[in-house]
Amino acid sequence: MAVTTAPHLSQPLLRSIREAASTERARAMKDLDPYSYVSSWTEEETHNGSDCSALVMILATKGCSWALRSGCSMCGYTNDSASGATDESIWVQYGKAVSALSEQRIVKIYTSGSFLDTFEISHGLRLRILSDLYPRVDEIVVETRHEYITRQNLESISAFRDKLVLAVGLESSNDAVLNYSVNKPSNYAHFLKTTKLASDIGFRIKSYLMLKPPFMSEGDAVNDAVRTATEISQHTYSISVNPTNIQKDTVVELMWRKGNFRPPWLWSVVEVLKRTHSLDKRVLSKPTGAGTVRGAHNCGRCDTAVMKGIADYSRHRRLETLESLDCGCRRVWEAEMRLSSLSQPFFAVDYRKRIAERGVGVAGI
Repeated sequence: MAVTTAPHLSQPLLRSIREAASTERARAMKDLDPYSYVSSWTEEETHNGSDCSALVMILATKGCSWALRSGCSMCGYTNDSASGATDESIWVQYGKAVSALSEQRIVKIYTSGSFLDTFEISHGLRLRILSDLYPRVDEIVVETRHEYITRQNLESISAFRDKLVLAVGLESSNDAVLNYSVNKPSNYAHFLKTTKLASDIGFRIKSYLMLKPPFMSEGDAVNDAVRTATEISQHTYSISVNPTNIQKDTVVELMWRKGNFRPPWLWSVVEVLKRTHSLDKRVLSKPTGAGTVRGAHNCGRCDTAVMKGIADYSRHRRLETLESLDCGCRRVWEAEMRLSSLSQPFFAVDYRKRIAERGVGVAGI
């Protein structure tokens, strides 16, 4: 399998990307109460083919290590961090959030970064949280960047591997997309290496891929998502398609305010799910902010019905649910997809070079 690698990034282009991200990230630096969790809710889920519910909690840690230096172009979760967070305060947060656990069979623990990053969650605190949850639920989902999937980290929590799912933000199997559009210093080859290590030890991997990061047309974004899902299908337990939404104090929000970015159509989510239906892994989507101007949306008239169809498919994988969806605005989306196919295919270096030549910032394209 060919792995697309990113071309060499010149220092001026890197500075353009990183400076824009850092400026917006600085606006987001809010300091939350280290003893209060960010949010918690219960949502519908599926476990081993059966409908169930999941308790979701977002804990306020010190923040994502990368976000504190620059951050991904679309991620505003720096707003959900607390610089004064300690093992003790995070344990208090967890205790408050988990008190809502009753009939839920799944618990999802999210932070503003990575559960396996000791800067956020120490080895000892991980063991304490997982030891408390393990006998109480059927599945535990935690998020992490694949850079923190190390043998040491995995072996320290291997006792919980049969119930633990590691949700990893890959975003794209194309390194150019990762480096230029997502502003994520990462590469696909490392994702493959670390997730193989995790799988060999007995952990399940849930892969996040991003639909329409900045500097991509609608058609290019759909094609990249389908290609990524296809390439990773043999290396992951499940795949979550995450349409880009407009989060506060991010490069994407800056572009959106200038009229240079539109979140993906819900029809694009439907298209990705339809084109990946034949894969032998569960492909799902739970779009954040769907149906609003900041999230994946259509014309407004059909958004609720399409979101319901996406949610139903994500739980039950009934293709007819997606094929029955229609609205007049679908023809507008189809026209945009056709125009995308006639334009120059996405190649991020060309976009960035044109930005540099025009002497404007990242958001000025």
